[in-house]
Amino acid sequence: MCNKLNFEINDINKAEIEINIMNSNPSYNLVSKNKSTIKLQDIHSEYEESNKLNTTRLLIKQDDDYIGLVDYCLNNPSDNFPWISLFVIHKEFQGRGYSIEAYKEFEKLIRKKNKEKIRLAVHKENETGVRFWGKFGYTKFKEVLFEGKPHLCLEKELN
Repeated sequence: MCNKLNFEINDINKAEIEINIMNSNPSYNLVSKNKSTIKLQDIHSEYEESNKLNTTRLLIKQDDDYIGLVDYCLNNPSDNFPWISLFVIHKEFQGRGYSIEAYKEFEKLIRKKNKEKIRLAVHKENETGVRFWGKFGYTKFKEVLFEGKPHLCLEKELN
């Protein structure tokens, strides 16, 4: 890694980039969507949901490469905390420190908004994801069923 990662607003015109990133992670798609490959119609549904929930959708970029996605809601209406709804790194860029660097840059972005915590929900069976978030100091505050699947709700203090 030579240059700092940056974020670029993700919109429906970049759906093919998003599909490429998501489909590089078939095991995640299987856990989250019950299918290993997603299609354009799935992305359109995600955008519709994102608009309803007022989430911000960002592409993570390293130089000229789109390496990941992060979607978040700065003020979740249920608790007024920021929530990460999606954080995915393209399979090709995993295991090389990009996810750590991307998360740290994302956290800086949230800290600049003077937020005290960040929250997220991770599929309970996504052991890799649970370990990943634990490395950053996220701890479980509750467990919920969402779309019939157990999720761990995690949070991190930003003070």
